[in-house]
Amino acid sequence: MTEPQIQGLRQGPIVRLGQLARSDIMQAAQKYVLAGGTCSLVDWGLFALLLYVAELHYILCGAISFVLATALNYVLSVRFVFGASRRGARSAVALIYMVSTIGLGINIVILTIGVDLLGLHPMLTKILASGVTLFWNFLVRYLYIFK
Repeated sequence: MTEPQIQGLRQGPIVRLGQLARSDIMQAAQKYVLAGGTCSLVDWGLFALLLYVAELHYILCGAISFVLATALNYVLSVRFVFGASRRGARSAVALIYMVSTIGLGINIVILTIGVDLLGLHPMLTKILASGVTLFWNFLVRYLYIFK
């Protein structure tokens, strides 16, 4: 093999995938999935508790559980995923809740469509909404708030 062919092998798709897996965004995404997964469990648990024990309306349950899980997510994001924001804690918290308000809107729209229009079970719909919201929250936090 000639030298250019050998170098081409070094830069093949497997090597590039390995580089991607070790990249900053992928490492942060892996940590965020763990932190976000923990917060999702808290969110779902609170949602179920409020829905089935307190017998509140599912939209109110979704809003309350989401706001509390967001507070936990901020703490975990700073401590284990992103570190402190260069914007300062007060500004970062304000931005987190602004982004999370949009996330809450996404969550409520998905709950409304899933439960009221499609007739899906509220808990199943909440889990689907959480997945979409997790993706939104990670991207905005990684690209804008903590960088």
